[in-house]
Amino acid sequence: MSPEISVEIEIWCACGVGLCNQTTDSSRRGHPSFTVEPCEKCLAKYYDEGYDKGYEKAKQEVSDEK
Repeated sequence: MSPEISVEIEIWCACGVGLCNQTTDSSRRGHPSFTVEPCEKCLAKYYDEGYDKGYEKAKQEVSDEK
């Protein structure tokens, strides 16, 4: 029988937002593991950047057709 160890950890996004509510623990391949959902702040940032790039590309394509 293996000993049980309890550890408290905090998980943070590189942008500084805590990811406690977006992290779950589980076991994979017989080892403890964590699954971390993306930070909502970073998701919104990169969504906006992608939207802006797509908008600028489409605007350029329309102006090139004229």
